[in-house]
Parts: sequence; structure tokens; C-alpha cells
Amino acid sequence: MDNFIDFSIIESLSEKAGFQLCGAISKQEFDISFLFSWLNKNYNADLQYLGNNIDKRENPFLLLENSKTIFSFVASYNTESFHNLPFTKEENGLRFASYTHFFDYHSAVKSALNNIISSIQEIYPTFKAITFVDSAPFFEKLIAQKAFLGNIGRNGCLINKEYGSKILIGEIITNYSTNYFRENNMEDPCKECSLCKDSCPNCAINDDRTINCNLCSSYLNQSNKENIPENINLRNFIFGCDICLNACPYNNKERRISNSKIMKINPNMQRLITKINQNNLDKETFYTLRKDSPLKELKYEKLISNINFALKKS
Repeated sequence: MDNFIDFSIIESLSEKAGFQLCGAISKQEFDISFLFSWLNKNYNADLQYLGNNIDKRENPFLLLENSKTIFSFVASYNTESFHNLPFTKEENGLRFASYTHFFDYHSAVKSALNNIISSIQEIYPTFKAITFVDSAPFFEKLIAQKAFLGNIGRNGCLINKEYGSKILIGEIITNYSTNYFRENNMEDPCKECSLCKDSCPNCAINDDRTINCNLCSSYLNQSNKENIPENINLRNFIFGCDICLNACPYNNKERRISNSKIMKINPNMQRLITKINQNNLDKETFYTLRKDSPLKELKYEKLISNINFALKKS
């Protein structure tokens, strides 16, 4: 069969690359009516770009000519190496979200995906593909859910019952079809549970499993260009937030992985958080230490503003 790849090849390469899960969806369009409702309520705050490229959000296959399949890959960052870091035992210090203590996931996950493509093209030279990691105008979590890799949880995150929701998602869109099949036996992991919603100090989690960015610490201490509103409590998180993730029972100790081929601890982040908590961080040091981390777009002035706000509220 022309332009066909057996899914067992993808699965084998995915495991070799270090992903915990992989799946696939065939060409289709998505119902994104939930997006319009969310935008109409201004829950996107200043993230105006989320209202752009509606055609691609409805049909992500438009991103590659003659595309037939989107492969979805999941990488956990809930690792023992993270939990063994000394600062994870501290409750009162200023903190970054846990994913920031690894090398930049955009580069790490994309590199792993590109390695998969290179391996495939050695066997199938006509395999055309592009990769995305939190960088395309489509709904990664919805694609992963349609591939039966998890469910959208109450806090809007993808939850897999085996690996929890401290996971990252990447995609390969290709002109090849495949024979992927996974039985849809997924149940709602949240059911009557509302621990994540109840844990949010700012009530940012909506009943329809979306987030109000105007109240979300992760938005306010990262993307927000204005001063953080006085009614917000960051709970000492100065970039990102783990509060609702840590409240989820599916992120318990049993869901941790021993190590990750993809997500490696970035020692510069430990140096950075130590300097911050010692009140010993200057601008030049910050820009040096933030390299190769998810903080690479964060301005020094924004960080200092977040620190001052968090300290004032603590």
C-alpha cells in the first residue's frame, strides 16, 4: 500500500526515543465550539492569538499538504530525579513550576520527534512530516484524547491514568496512513472529584473544564504584560504553577517514572532558584542561567516583579 506505515514501527521508535505513550488519528475536522464560548467570556485575557487560525484549529491537517495522519506522543516529566532535588522538600521558598527545572521541553521533545522522522525516512524516503510541540494553532490535548491517550481533566489538562497529568505532548503530521487501533475504554478520570478545582487559590478553574486566564497564576506570572491584580495569590510560584497538578490523585508517587530519556534536569535552574531565595540574583546572571530552559523568553524585569508580588503576599 502506498504511503502506509505500520503503527508498530512508530510505537517501537517512540519507546526507543523515550516517550511513554503514542497514538494516532486519521484525517478529520474538530468541533471547536467550546473555543468560541471561551473567547466570548474573555477567559483568554490578552492571549488574542488564540482566536486566530480558526480553519487550522478546526482542521489541523491543513498544516501539511496531502496529510493523512497525526501521531501524538506523550512524555512524562514526573520523574524521580525531579523529586530527589533538595528544593522540592521546601514549602516556603519561591518556586518555579516543576517542568521548568528540566531543559527546555520544546527543544527536547522536538528533537526526539525529529529523530523518529529521520529513522522512518531511512526506510520510507517519501515519508513527509512536520513536528509540533506547543507551537501550532491546534488543540494538542484534544488530539491526544481522540487517540485515546488520556482524557481532558477538570483543570483542562490531559490526564492519563497510568502517567497522570504531568506530561508533555508532541505531534508528527505526515502524508502516510497507518493502522493504529486502541480500544476506547477510557472513563472520565475526574468523575465527582474536584480536588484540582478546589485547590486553586484564585478559582481559575471553570465548571466546563476550561481555565480563566484572568485568574490563573501560570498566565499571570508568565504571559501577562500588566501588573498582577492584587486579589491574586501566587502561593510563592513566580513562574508557572503546580498547585492544581499536585492536587490531582493521578500525579501521586505511584505515577512517577524512574528516569526520562527526553526530560533531563537542568542544573542551572537549581542555581537560579537558590540565588533567588538568597536574594542574590543580578540581571546578567539571570540571562546566563535561563539559557536552554523554558524561561528563555522571560524578561528579568518581569521575574523581579513576580518575586516582589509573591513576597508581598506570602
